[in-house]
Parts: sequence; C-alpha cells; structure tokens
Amino acid sequence: MNLRQGLLLICIFFLLTYSGFGQNSSIDSIKRIVNSGVRDTSMVTALNAMSKAVLRENITEAKLYAEQANELAVELDFKKGKAYALNNIGLTQYFQGRYLDVLNSWTESLKEFESIHDTIGMANLVNNLGAVYYSQGSNVRAMDYYLRSLSISEKLKDPFRISSALLNIGGLYAEMQNYDKALEYYNRCNEFKDNLNDSQLIISYLMGVGEVYYKKGLYNEALYYYQEALSSNETVTLRADNLIKIGKVLLKKDEIQESIKYFDEAYEVANANNQQLLVVQALDALGEVYRKENFNKSVAAYKEAEALAKSIEANDELRDIYKGLSSTYAINSDFEKAYYYNELYVAKKDSLFNLETDDKIRGLQFDFDLEKKEDQIGLLEKDSEIMQLKQKRQKSVILVSLLTILVVFISAVGLYKRYKFVKATNLIIEQEKKRSENLLHNILPEETAVELKEKGKVEAKKFESVTVLFTDFKGFTYFAKDLSPEDLVNSVDYYFSKFDEIMEKYGIEKIKTIGDAYMCAGGLPFPTSDHPFKVIMAAFEIAQFIDESKRNAGKNVTTFDIRIGVNTGPIVAGVVGIHKFAYDIWGDTVNVASRMESLSEPGRINISENTYDIVKDVFDCKYRGEIEVKNRGIMKMFFVNGIKDQGFLDRLQLNRTAV
Repeated sequence: MNLRQGLLLICIFFLLTYSGFGQNSSIDSIKRIVNSGVRDTSMVTALNAMSKAVLRENITEAKLYAEQANELAVELDFKKGKAYALNNIGLTQYFQGRYLDVLNSWTESLKEFESIHDTIGMANLVNNLGAVYYSQGSNVRAMDYYLRSLSISEKLKDPFRISSALLNIGGLYAEMQNYDKALEYYNRCNEFKDNLNDSQLIISYLMGVGEVYYKKGLYNEALYYYQEALSSNETVTLRADNLIKIGKVLLKKDEIQESIKYFDEAYEVANANNQQLLVVQALDALGEVYRKENFNKSVAAYKEAEALAKSIEANDELRDIYKGLSSTYAINSDFEKAYYYNELYVAKKDSLFNLETDDKIRGLQFDFDLEKKEDQIGLLEKDSEIMQLKQKRQKSVILVSLLTILVVFISAVGLYKRYKFVKATNLIIEQEKKRSENLLHNILPEETAVELKEKGKVEAKKFESVTVLFTDFKGFTYFAKDLSPEDLVNSVDYYFSKFDEIMEKYGIEKIKTIGDAYMCAGGLPFPTSDHPFKVIMAAFEIAQFIDESKRNAGKNVTTFDIRIGVNTGPIVAGVVGIHKFAYDIWGDTVNVASRMESLSEPGRINISENTYDIVKDVFDCKYRGEIEVKNRGIMKMFFVNGIKDQGFLDRLQLNRTAV
C-alpha cells in the first residue's frame, strides 16, 4: 500500500467504531432482539448493531437496518440511537462512493451527538467527515476535521482515538510530502503505545514511519521500523505488504540476496491468502532485483506479474511491469522487445495520467457542489431576512398609526416622512426578493424551486420517458494542459453559453457540466411526448455551431471536435443535499446516454436503439451495427445524418434550416 491507501485504512478504524453491544455479543443474540418486535430503545441499538455487522457483506441490507433504526429512534425521540443510525446510513453511502450524501448524513449525525454532548460520538464523526474530504482530495478540509477529532480525543484522554487521529494527521502530511511534519505527528503516538491494545494501530504507526523514512532516503531507519512492524504483525493479510517493503529497502542497500528472500516470502504469503495485488507487487519486485542478475528469472517474474495484473486490472502495477520489461530487454540488447514494451509503458502511463486528471476534476466538482449548497442556504437565509424585515415594517406602521391618532398635527409631518421611508423600503424588499428568486430559478427548474420554497424540500420524481444528451470535447485534456487558466475558462464559457441558448430555444433542461462534458435532458420537469425530436434538433445545432466555430471563433477561443450521444428511457429526478442544492437525474438511461457519447465519433450524433425506435420515421439514421459497451454488453447504435420528415417537425414547431 502507498501512503494514501494506508491513511484510508486508518480512517476505516473510526468509520467502523461503535457497536452498542459488547465485543462478545453474538449476531444471534442481536437478531433475537430485532425479531422480538418490541419497539423500544434496545431495538434501536440492536438494529444499529446489525447494520454494522452486515456492512462488509451486504451494503443494501446494512442500509435497511440503519434506516429502520433511524425511523424508530425518531419515533421514540431517542437521540443517541438516531445519531448512530445516521452515522451507519452515512457508512453505507461512503462505501457506495456517494460522498455528498455521506456529508449530509454525517453532518446530521454530528448535530445529534452535539445536542446530547456525546464527545465520543463527536470524535468519531469529525474524523469520519475528515475521511470523506480526504478521499475526495480536499486535504485542507480533511486536516481541519482531523485536528478537531484530535482535540476532542485529547479531552476524552482516549489513547485509541488520540493515536488514530495522530496517525491520520501524520499520514496526511506524508501524502503532501511534508515528511518532517508527518514524523512529528507519528512520533507523538509513542507515548500511547503502551496503553493501546490494538495491534493494527501499532503496525500502522510503524509502517507509516517506515515509509516516510524510505521516501526520505534514510534506508537504515526505514528498515528498523519495517522490521519492528513485521515482528508485531500477527495479521496475515498485512504481512505480505510488510515483507515487500523490507525487500525494497534491502534492494536500495544493495543487499540483493536478502531482498530476494523477503520478496519470495511475500509472494508465498500473498499467494496463499489470495492477495492477488500483492502477488503482482512481489513479482514486480523480483523482476527488478533479477534484472542484472538473471535475465531469464527477471523476464519470467515480469511475465507472470503481467498476466495477473491484466486479469485484476492493476493498471499502476502494469505500467511499472512494462517499464521493467523494457529495461530488462534493453540490458540484454534485445532492443526490438525493449522498444515494444516501452511503447506499452508510455501508453499505460498516459492513460493513468488521464485518470489522474479525471480525479482532479472530480475533486474540483466535489468542492464546487459543496459551494453551491452553501450558496443555496444563503439564498434561503436571505428570504428569511426579508420576511423578518416585513414583520418589523408592519409593527412600525401600526405604532405610527396609534401616535397619529393621539397627536394628529405633529404626526402628520412624521407620517409623511414615514411614508417615504416605507415606499423606499418596499422597493428594496421587492428588488432583493426578485433577485433571490431569479438566482434560485437559475439553479433549479421553476417547478422544483416553487416546491422547495413551499415545502422546504423536494420529493424525488420518476419520469417514464426522458431523452438524455451528453457532449464531450475530443482531446480536451490534451489541449487544456497547454492553455492558460483565462483561455481555458474563456473557451469553455464560449461553447457552454451557446449550448445554454440552444437548450432554452428547445425547452430542454440543462442538468450540469462536469469538466468539458455537458449534460441535458428533454421531457422534464414537465412530461412531454416530443422530447426525442427536440433533443436531436438541439444536437444538430450544437454540431453545426461547433463546425462554424472552427472558422469564426475569436483568437482566445480554442476550437475542438465534439462527440454527442443520446438515449431515451425512464429516469428519477430530484434535489440532493440540504446545503447548496443540486438538481440531478439518475438511472440506467443516463448511463447508456453517456456510453452513446463516449462511443460516438467527432461531429456525429450517436443514438441508442431506444431513441432510434421513436425517431426513425422523422430522421435519416444510419445503422452502425452491434457495438460492445462497457458493463452493458452488445448494443445497437445509429448515427443521425439528417431530417427525413420536415413536415412532422414543422407541426411540432421545430423550425430549422435543412441539414
């Protein structure tokens, strides 16, 4: 494991903390309470315990138990039970990768713990929230929560939680390559080691310190901590990784034969426990150590590692294997094979770079979604302030009226001035209210915005037929790396502003943008029957605009080719979160539309069989054949070339110049 993987492992310690029953309580005894039908606080605690017990095997079942616990806790006004139920719901969302939902659940859980002054629960939750931000690349926010967790844990004088928080902070500094600061926090764990009865925490501490020294090039120190970890390591699943790390240190120290012994043992341990990724890493290490010693053994180790890495899609390791094979063949003067594997290495490295770029975009999108939620809360607070201002104004008018009755002449002058003030205040109120409503309608569909203002929440809705469109710029990542931030933003804004105009023209709902991808849907929030035709007409205009932009775009606009994909089917739409609301859609229809885009060609509109069956009599479509789609199997696809029945489109009032 690398530093980030190790740190996430420490985070999981806190994520899975608390059962509500003693360590020796059996699942059967918990089930008896759940099945008793007695709806009391013991039932809530048992449901929470069952949720935690089945989490690793069945996330759906774990979520069901947690939701039942939350429902009963609310009914009984059992705040502690509700806090842990919300924590468990967040856990299921965490392991599903639904991080914005996780933040909602855990933020509510933290509020419940704070309301009952449960410091242990508070320590767990702030650490959990830190883990979410860390997993999304928001290191600064993660550090804030980890430090809060440490502060609470120190007040509790709890060695386990203090040590876990210190390891989290140390690991985060190590991830940011601030190794001295990482060692400072790691070494603070020493004063708690004797009071810890958790071997996994101790091993994590030793391995973390060892890896920091390894990264700093202090191999004797790294070897000491890795060997200490190995002597304490009674967990078989962690042993192979420990052995590989020791072997790598020995290889750096040119102790070749000793390093081979450790790599061989790591291979045997990992193989015996079906730890396939660690088997690949052990074989890669053996390939490296044999590179100058034994050409045949080196190639054999690399080949075995390559086959296994492909089968488990271990792309990082596969990249390193190709690099090792290229070097091995080059040393043996087999330059043809060295060139072949170097080409594979470069291709794999480029694909991993693209994945890393996507992760950065995902992290930026995560932060952007959080900021949108916070802005949305600000809008609602503004409405509340306006209402309070109205109430104050009404009280002032009543008071002035009473004074007018008592002192008519004196109040006449005051009443006139007051009238001018009220008129000005009303104007300000109306302007602010209109501004707030415009901002809200800009973020959410009008029907959804009205429902949110009236009810304070939005119910999810299922639409039986919606047409979803995705676009994506070809080569965007390649061009983006050479553009200045100003030119990049200017180019994306140039295209997406025009896309927005096209969507408004055809009454299509823009859903969101993610990086250079644009997503919209026809047939919502009000169901219609003509949405497939409108979406395809909008797609034609997008393609035409992109083509014209290659000739007419300004100097500061980078031109791209675009891929367009369309699919029709059922979806679920709604608003997620309680801060910075985001209107979104979900369902297999959305996933297929995305696949239609990724398998399209530049400048072409690629539609699914679902959409084709609806529009085939109106548009000229070309059958592409059956194409393999990731996670979906074989699917039929069609390119839309032009209009076949203009009269039908005219009756729909979809006027457009001939394509």
